Amino acid sequence: MHKLLGFIILTLTFTVLSTTQLFAQTVKSSPIASPVGITVESNSSDIKLQESTASGEQQQLEKLKKEDITKPEEEAEKGQILDLFANRPISNLTPFNFIAFTVQYAVGVGVPANTIVLILLLPFLATLVAFVRHIIGLPSLDLLVPIALSITLVSTGIIAGSILLFAILLASSIGRFVLKRVRIMQLPKKALSILIVAIFVFASLVISAANGILSVKQLSIFPILLLVLLGEKIISLQLTRSFTETLTITAVTISIGLLGFFILSTEIFRQAILLYPEIIVLLIPANFSIGRYFGLRLTEIYRFSYIKKHGT
Repeated sequence: MHKLLGFIILTLTFTVLSTTQLFAQTVKSSPIASPVGITVESNSSDIKLQESTASGEQQQLEKLKKEDITKPEEEAEKGQILDLFANRPISNLTPFNFIAFTVQYAVGVGVPANTIVLILLLPFLATLVAFVRHIIGLPSLDLLVPIALSITLVSTGIIAGSILLFAILLASSIGRFVLKRVRIMQLPKKALSILIVAIFVFASLVISAANGILSVKQLSIFPILLLVLLGEKIISLQLTRSFTETLTITAVTISIGLLGFFILSTEIFRQAILLYPEIIVLLIPANFSIGRYFGLRLTEIYRFSYIKKHGT
C-alpha cells in the first residue's frame, strides 16, 4: 500500500517537474523586449519569417473558427445561410412546412443557425448510437458520451482533439495501472484519476504549444472539460471491466464519436437539415424499428455462423 502511494507521488512529481522544466526552457529561449531608449538591430529575414509565421497562424485560427459550428456564425456566413433559404422560400405557413417555416423564422429573428443545426442533428447522433448498440451489437459508453465527443472534436478541431484524446487515453491507462490496487473509496479514487488526466492534458497543451504542433488560442475550457470527463468515464470502466472489454468499448465509443464528427462537420448535412428539417420526423419510425428489433444482432450472426455452418 505504501509502495503504491509512493509510486503515485513519484509519478506525479516527475510529470510536474518535466512540464516545469520544459516551460522554463521555453521562457528562457523566448525573446525579451528591449528597454526604452535602446535600439536593437533586427535582420529583415527574421522579421519576414515572424510575419509569415503570424500570418499562417492567423489563417489557421480563421479556418478553425469557420469550421467550429459550436459558436454563432459571423455576418458573412449568415448571408450565405439566407442565400441557402432562397432555394426554398416559405411565405405561407402550412401543416407540411411548419418545421421549415419555424427554422427560417428563428434564423430571421436572430437565433444562430449553427445552434439550430446542432440541436436538430443531435437526435441523428443518438439514433446512430442506438443502431450501433442494438442492431450491430457493439458496446459503447453512455448515450451522451459519443455525442459529447463528436461536439468536442468539432469545437477543438480534429488535430487538437486527437492530441488531447491520446493524452487522456494514455493517462487513463496509467491511472488504471496505478489505482487498481489502491484500497480507498471509489470517489477519492475517481478524484485521483481526474488529477492524473488533468496533469496529462495540461502537459500535452504545453508541449504542443511550445513545439508549434497546434495553436491553442482557439481552445476553450468547455471542450477540454468534456474530454477530461470522458477520461473519467474510461477510468471508471477500466476499474470494473477487463482490459479486453475496456479496449472494445473505448474503441467503439471513439469510432462513433469520429463518425458523429464527420456528420456534424460535413456541409451537405448541415445545409440539408437547415433547408429540409422535416427529415427529423423520420427518426420516429426509425427508433421504433430499432426498439422493436428482437432478432440476432449482426455481431451475433457473425459469432454464431460457425455453429450454424457445422451444427447442421
